Amino acid sequence: MIGLGISAGTNIPLVEHVQVVALYDPNSGRIKHLHMVTTLSGATPSTQDEAIAEAKTIACRHNLTIDDLAIALSNDAEHGRRPHCIDPSTKTFVPLRNE
Repeated sequence: MIGLGISAGTNIPLVEHVQVVALYDPNSGRIKHLHMVTTLSGATPSTQDEAIAEAKTIACRHNLTIDDLAIALSNDAEHGRRPHCIDPSTKTFVPLRNE
């Protein structure tokens, strides 16, 4: 994980694009791996294919078998910040409720 340090008097970089990649069980909708790519102003955004490839590579490094997982994409940063599952019929992110 890379953090940004900001000190007084510096320009704060603006987020231009967010790509959320969820690798999930297509039957249950349970997200098995979540990957977020944040592009700051002035940088070249990753393509969807690059974000998906990076998500799969990192998932495999964590010993996750990805062969049977489906992919859901979003540009909403909240989908990467809060717990969600995927509705298998619509492939949309659904917030999980705290119970």
